[in-house]
Amino acid sequence: MDVLAPSAPPARSRGIRGHLDLVCAANADGNSFLRRQSFSAPIHLSKPHLDENVLIVNVVNPTAGLLSGDRVNIKVRVESGAKMLLTAPSASRAHRMSEGRAEVVQELIVEPGASLEILPELFIPQAGTRYLQRTSARVAEGGELLLFETIAPGRVASGESFAYDALEWFTDVSASGEACVRERIHLSPADESLTPLRTLFANAYVANCFIITPRLTPDSPCWPPIRSLHSSSVWVGTTRLHSTGWCIKLIAESSIALRATLQIIRAQIYASLARPVPSLRRNDHISPPPES
Repeated sequence: MDVLAPSAPPARSRGIRGHLDLVCAANADGNSFLRRQSFSAPIHLSKPHLDENVLIVNVVNPTAGLLSGDRVNIKVRVESGAKMLLTAPSASRAHRMSEGRAEVVQELIVEPGASLEILPELFIPQAGTRYLQRTSARVAEGGELLLFETIAPGRVASGESFAYDALEWFTDVSASGEACVRERIHLSPADESLTPLRTLFANAYVANCFIITPRLTPDSPCWPPIRSLHSSSVWVGTTRLHSTGWCIKLIAESSIALRATLQIIRAQIYASLARPVPSLRRNDHISPPPES
């Protein structure tokens, strides 16, 4: 395993230029490990661990959150035969910005026979935040990707809801060399982009899930229970992508409703893939979905 020492961050006035570079591989026994890891502030990695032959990697931000001028570049490659879950133990935050914005750029590469799940905690944009996130994912034929994204309306407990200046979320996914997702989300109280969310819930929490795998079909047993989660407190929609893959979107009235619904969705997806749900943290196991 190659380990590169974290580089010294630049002065805060210029913004932090952080990075995360991971390569996950499988050894002769089929166990996944980090063949390469490199990171710098505001990113830190806790010690990875294996669960159900999946390498669980927790990304920690030891700072208070993102500020104006901060830019984080994330590159993750999962090699053939390896399985990795990249998650975080706590919510990520962006603070008020008098000028400029914070940016996160992600590049995800999944090789044939590899599996990658991206499951971050909530992103909480505080009042005055301007934030841009660009995600590019390339999944080779025979690879699998579960990509989750969750966005809070703000610091609801502090009376801040949709008080950020602007959020931009760009996501591009290709499978087997063919583009299958190109999504552009722009949210700002300065225009009408928030009207649909505010119409549903005063404090709307949003989640996207992109699933790239040839192993889920329209007849897979996960879809009826997932669609049945649609209710007065959580709106749930599913869409089949034009190539190999699916999209699930959620809008919930609270973070509790969002988390509970996502937990059930993950359990149902893994059950249909005939794989146990990997634990997010040590000694933290998720029960399988109840039988229909």
